[in-house]
Amino acid sequence: MTVTRAPAQQAPAALLDRVTTSALAWLDAHAAGFRLPGDPTGAGCDPDATLKPLGELARLSGTLATLPGLTRETHRAARRLLHHAWREAGHGALFVALARAEPHATYPLEVYAPFAEAGLRHRPYEELARAHAGTRAWRAAELEPTRLLAVLQAERCLGLPPHELPEQAMRRTWLGALPEPWAFEGGSGYALTHYVFHATGWGRRPRELPDGVRDHLALWLPAWTDCCLAEERWDLAGELLATAACLPDPLPAAAEWRRLAAAQGADGALAEAGPPPAAGPGAGEPAAGEPSTGVSAAGESPAGATRAAFLGCYHATLVAAFAAGLTAARTRCLPGAAAVTE
Repeated sequence: MTVTRAPAQQAPAALLDRVTTSALAWLDAHAAGFRLPGDPTGAGCDPDATLKPLGELARLSGTLATLPGLTRETHRAARRLLHHAWREAGHGALFVALARAEPHATYPLEVYAPFAEAGLRHRPYEELARAHAGTRAWRAAELEPTRLLAVLQAERCLGLPPHELPEQAMRRTWLGALPEPWAFEGGSGYALTHYVFHATGWGRRPRELPDGVRDHLALWLPAWTDCCLAEERWDLAGELLATAACLPDPLPAAAEWRRLAAAQGADGALAEAGPPPAAGPGAGEPAAGEPSTGVSAAGESPAGATRAAFLGCYHATLVAAFAAGLTAARTRCLPGAAAVTE
């Protein structure tokens, strides 16, 4: 099946660079928000609010740091954030502690993989991961198919034999079934974007997408993206725009990018949904003139309110930086790309 599309304009490179650099600037200014607690393996530590942000920072900044065709400013900022994440991970010692605390959990390997891809390695952890990956318990881990793709890609990164063929896992995913387009909703949207990210190495191996999936996406991604933009679901819209850039022939999306860029705050932050977030102090820090302790009238400390604001937009801001950077990198490889202007 061959899908043909009406001519459409690629997003201007200057717009994409602006979205990327401003998002990275916000992330750099709020790097404190990615700090881990003193004991990341403690029972009171919420990994979704601590380890997950750090892993996302490593994955997306590490990818941006290696994409060709981006500005030197972008590469420098991405490397700075990647090395910040590596320092927070104790230069890899964190993963030994996590693996010892939960020997059969897959998430330490998933979070470690982007560091290893960037050349930041911790040999003792890799030896431990290799031993764990050879167990029956590892092979029997019950994971939903898209999450399984993440584990298989992490195994590939470390040179471990895959405990299942990626093609088999891909066929069991929502996107792998080529579902009816009207079945799209939030959960399936995040699943399909991560299918594509894992299958293409976060946009670096677009030709590894199966032909049927590629054509299905080429046909329906514009409509799904438009729905998310209309609903102001900025993080998912950004992930869909990144998905469009992961295709062997990236989809033009100039109008969509202008809508997403308009939702970005003046300081570079992008809220997960709704209006641009108000600019404020660094993550976890009280506003100027406010005490560092005490409780607001709403019953929340100033630092707690700032932390909540960080958690409400760090992901979408990371996605904006990644999606815009990836789109710019792929667009600059297209014929006639030099003629695309603001």
